[in-house]
Amino acid sequence: MMIKTWIWLLIIAVLCALLIYVAKKKTKWFGLMLSILFFVVSIFIVVYSKSMTSSYLILFIIFIIANIPTAIQLYIFFKYPEN
Repeated sequence: MMIKTWIWLLIIAVLCALLIYVAKKKTKWFGLMLSILFFVVSIFIVVYSKSMTSSYLILFIIFIIANIPTAIQLYIFFKYPEN
């Protein structure tokens, strides 16, 4: 079980580093795709955690908090498009 946790954390860390790298690039489309990927991964984390003894309310709150950066990045992407 601990190995799976480390693998998930490593995947999330790599995606965060990739997102920071892409944010400095001229085109932002790959960054948008990463945001969508973060959203999908967080859904799978909640579904994967369904068998835990935690309540569904706690899982929902974690899901919302985990997707705040994604929502903000998507808002910025669509509010301020490239020239």
